[in-house]
Amino acid sequence: MNPTKRIIDFITGHNYNDTPLEILEKAKTSIMDYTGVTLAGTMDRSSAIVRKTVREIGGVPQSGVWGSDFKTSAVLAALANGTAAHALDYDDTNPAMMAHPSIQLLPALFSLGEYRHTKGEDILLAYVVGFEVGARLGRALNPGLVANGWFPVGPLGIMMQTAANSHLMGLNQDQVKMALGIAASMASGLRCNSGTMAKPLIAGTAASNSILAVSLAAEGMTANQNALENQFGFVENFGCKDKTRLETQVESLGESFEILNTGMSYKLYPCCAGTHASIDCTLDIVTSHSINPDDIEEINVSVSSGIKFLLIHPRPKTGAEAKFSLEYCVARAILDGRIGLEQFTPDKITDPSVQSLIKKVKPDYQDRHSLAVEIAVKMRDGTSFSSQVEKARGMLGSSLTREDLEQKFRRCAGSVLPDEEMDSTLERLRYFERVDDIAEFVAPFMKTETRS
Repeated sequence: MNPTKRIIDFITGHNYNDTPLEILEKAKTSIMDYTGVTLAGTMDRSSAIVRKTVREIGGVPQSGVWGSDFKTSAVLAALANGTAAHALDYDDTNPAMMAHPSIQLLPALFSLGEYRHTKGEDILLAYVVGFEVGARLGRALNPGLVANGWFPVGPLGIMMQTAANSHLMGLNQDQVKMALGIAASMASGLRCNSGTMAKPLIAGTAASNSILAVSLAAEGMTANQNALENQFGFVENFGCKDKTRLETQVESLGESFEILNTGMSYKLYPCCAGTHASIDCTLDIVTSHSINPDDIEEINVSVSSGIKFLLIHPRPKTGAEAKFSLEYCVARAILDGRIGLEQFTPDKITDPSVQSLIKKVKPDYQDRHSLAVEIAVKMRDGTSFSSQVEKARGMLGSSLTREDLEQKFRRCAGSVLPDEEMDSTLERLRYFERVDDIAEFVAPFMKTETRS
């Protein structure tokens, strides 16, 4: 089987009637979550830097930059909006990709869709197409992709957005083939940038490059016709020498749906997903017991060694680093009794009380597959308080309710939207398939410049 041919057949052949309602509902939920975290992300300094740069570069006013008062080219708008989407590390995740599906799809789809005045149902369908392609590539490449130091949002993000964009634009099979080949040459993204502004920038560059790839292919740009599976191609270079893994994964494209099998996990906390079970466990302890942080002797955290490579900043110096610090998140949860956007501000990171408590957090990384976390807080008087969490809230198998996600949306979108606009936006998100023009849907997000 030719994997590229199978993928292209799916991209060009899948239609709205082939997509079960349950899948479309999942896509709508992810679009709601994405919209909220992106609006909140426009407040981050990384987003402000990209917005300023994009404004100075200029461009034909095709698509809006969220949290601003200007439009630019669809390519540059996707760069800015994609960066904002991942700026807070608050966006959804998927285990097959080992990454963040919605920021790997929607920055490009919204920018391109706005420029083309696309309907909501077309965005939904393109989302599903891109998700399925990305999940199959993720299964074929992982864990080698991540183990080799690649940040999957880059390599997977550009490929799945190119697949989704190709579907949205109605490219023919030859054009899709070239778009994938072009995109494969632009794929990149390094895990070493976790905890820096360059991490969310990867989401922006993957989105902007995917629009560039489909635009060039539509005009006749050529590339290797089998860049995915050829020698020295995408799959080989990003961690998998065995082409049969890709063949196996794409064989059932369109027949079974990964979006139903592994789906999306939604974040309750704006930090690396690897910290969430530990945060839940810590909050369970502090809400059940009256604990004076000054009386703590030691905090033992038993957790899977599988997350150690994600949490690379045990002594964070910035808010971005703190999002990838098990020690900080546990200490801050004890001190504040909650973890939200305000727990990652500069004054919270440099607070002497958290710097002191961090030193008492002792991770014990266990060689196990379970995501369960056990925490024991030992006090100076000899007493101990403990809790165990099997799986973080919001993760697959411990799903959040629609009400939980709407509350999260309100907390996030409140940075940009007034209350009355928030209500109407939520209503449009509930019935996203009825949106006649994405340009009208995103217009409220670009009324005034976000101050950061």
